[in-house]
Amino acid sequence: MSLPRTTSGVIVQQQDGAFFLMDTEGGEVFRVNETAARIFELCRGGTSLEDAVQTLARGLEAQGQEATILADVQRTVAQFQELGLCEPSPAVR
Repeated sequence: MSLPRTTSGVIVQQQDGAFFLMDTEGGEVFRVNETAARIFELCRGGTSLEDAVQTLARGLEAQGQEATILADVQRTVAQFQELGLCEPSPAVR
């Protein structure tokens, strides 16, 4: 299963070590942590859920913690969808 696509007009900005998702069309700005920003970027590429988890595990040097990362990705993507930052889709499993 692929991650949902990001909504058009939403960009990631980094400023002074903080990450922001900016809806250039709606004018909203959301401050997120670095991991959430990475997840958002993975949604842009049509990445599969499994590949996203593996990419994050390697980037965070957290091999062996894939189940925890999977739950975090699912929760974060659901929040992105609720906020209109990613296209609505069935729950990511």
